[in-house]
This record gives sequence, structure tokens and C-alpha cells, in this order.
Amino acid sequence: MLDLSFFTTLQIGWFNAWIPAFGMVLIQFVYMALFPEMGKRAVDTSWYTSSDRLWASVSSCLQIALLVLSVFVPFKFGTAWFVTGGAIFVLSLAAFIWAFHSYGIDPAGKTIKSGIYRWSRNPMYFFFFTSMLGTSIACASLWLLLVTVPFGIAMHFTILGEERYCEQTYGKEYLEYKAKTPRYLLWG
Repeated sequence: MLDLSFFTTLQIGWFNAWIPAFGMVLIQFVYMALFPEMGKRAVDTSWYTSSDRLWASVSSCLQIALLVLSVFVPFKFGTAWFVTGGAIFVLSLAAFIWAFHSYGIDPAGKTIKSGIYRWSRNPMYFFFFTSMLGTSIACASLWLLLVTVPFGIAMHFTILGEERYCEQTYGKEYLEYKAKTPRYLLWG
């Protein structure tokens, strides 16, 4: 029988997945405090349809589940899992910060096309997802992965709603940007 205990360890600890998981959320709050106008734009959901609200709620619930679960998932220090996942996380973290910075310094009322937004229409979402994927790998955790994948799917549907809103709000400018820039870095 296949022994999956290595992949499914759950134990509360100081050096667990909560460090990167809560760190990613903290970055969001720091940027919203540094750029208050950005914070207002980022949390404005007045345009949501009922479907958008549903997907955003599912995404939020799964993000909370990831945060709670991360307290109980230890890293697999000294393994290829940790090195691989850690590298994915560090790259995702840098791109996530770059995305927030680009969003924060660009003026409101226009399509954001500077910084990392030149290569991805949704870098904040994408790199939050890849950071959690990296964390799952660094912990060799099926538990985290089983929440991260549905979280990514729910985020995708949230993104579709946001892109619809951007098309309606920014019109031709956004449609031209959308035609040139992939949704998720290299695809979409």
C-alpha cells in the first residue's frame, strides 16, 4: 500500500505554511494602507453580479480555509519539495509585490498596463495562486493542494467577472489591452 503520510502531515507549529500564507495577505494590507486610493478600487464590488458575488464568496471562503489550514501544515525542510516549492514561492512573492506596486502607482480610471501588467492582465490573482501552490509543494501537502486548486478555479471565475467589468468600464482601451496581453502570464 502507498504510504501518503509524508504528504499529509498535520501539526501545529511555528515554522509552518502560515508564514508565507499570512505574509501574502499582509502584503495586500500594507499596499492598501500605502496607497489608499488603490485600496478603495481593490475592494469596490459595487458592480458585482450575483454570479460574481458567488464566485468571490467561494474564493474568499477557500482563502480563509487556506489560512487556517496553513497553521497546521509544516514545511518539509531539507527536501527537494521544500527547495522547489520555496523557489516557486519566492518568484511568486516578488511578482505579487510588483503587481501591487504597479496597481498602486497607476492612476485610477484607466486600464493598468505598466509594470508586470504588460505581461499579465491579472498578476495579483495569478501570483497569489502560484505562491500558495509553491507553499503546498514546499510542504509536500496534499491538504493544502486540495484547497489551493479549487481556490484557483474560484479565482478564475472571479477574474472573468472583473474582465467583463473592465470591458464595460474602459471599452476599447481595455479590449486592445486584452487582445495583446494574456490573462495568466503566458496563457489565457
